[in-house]
Amino acid sequence: MEGKIKTAIEIAMEKAALLEDLSYEEKQEIKNRKKLEPLMAGFYKANLKPEDLWSRLKDENLSLLKMAQLNLIDSLKFNLERNEIERRIKGIIAIESLKKEQKTPAIQQALSQIESLQKKAESEKTHVFNQFKNAVEKNPQARNRVIEQGGAKIIVKLSVEEAIFQNPQWKQFIAEFESNVEQEFSRIIEQARKHI
Repeated sequence: MEGKIKTAIEIAMEKAALLEDLSYEEKQEIKNRKKLEPLMAGFYKANLKPEDLWSRLKDENLSLLKMAQLNLIDSLKFNLERNEIERRIKGIIAIESLKKEQKTPAIQQALSQIESLQKKAESEKTHVFNQFKNAVEKNPQARNRVIEQGGAKIIVKLSVEEAIFQNPQWKQFIAEFESNVEQEFSRIIEQARKHI
């Protein structure tokens, strides 16, 4: 028991020594993170609205505001629901409005590209899916799958959608499509980060 207490004390002493070695900026960053964590957790759990972020951050320092914005930007993922992306973008813009030197138009322009990319990607995916659907509907053999069960081969009739999703060409298209969209999304996010 005594060994554990001593170890805990030693660990506490080491942490205290590390804190003394930190620069003012590093100490400020730690302080900001501690203040920001519960606020952002509330926002991501949808307990707080963008307006709530604004009101809770209105008297904070610039480094905390930037940290909050970067946290929101980094939380943007292409596969998030559109309304959640819009909510997070509103949060980013609300925080930007608290700064003395605002870059709101540049940030809005960068982040508006997300919506355009989502619409374009959805449209392209639907178009290609419909092409596959027409091809499968014209070729009933494309819906047949042979499976082995107990040494016997059985032909299973798939739905049009199942046949498309199992098609190697569709799988290849989706893999390339998602990779390209993610690259473009990352480029947009990086562009938005530059304006913070």
